[in-house]
Amino acid sequence: GTDGSFNAQVALGPDALDGTVVNVNGVNYTVTAADLANGYITAAIPVTGEGPVAIHAEAVDAQGNVDVADADVTVTVDTVPADLIG
Repeated sequence: GTDGSFNAQVALGPDALDGTVVNVNGVNYTVTAADLANGYITAAIPVTGEGPVAIHAEAVDAQGNVDVADADVTVTVDTVPADLIG
């Protein structure tokens, strides 16, 4: 986006509950009833420039149990416009 970030939808597992904390790249997001209905949370991922951006997520329940995503996701930021006319 123009604000230097993009939104990533992070899927919630079947054990997610209202109030579960999901940490995405060091930022905590608290799961709400609306998030549960959607099946995901929306996390703002900062973009500092061109190239790969890794997204790492883990959840912590009320008892302190940590569930780490099976794998990080990497997206590539491309801010160079295409040369469509040549």
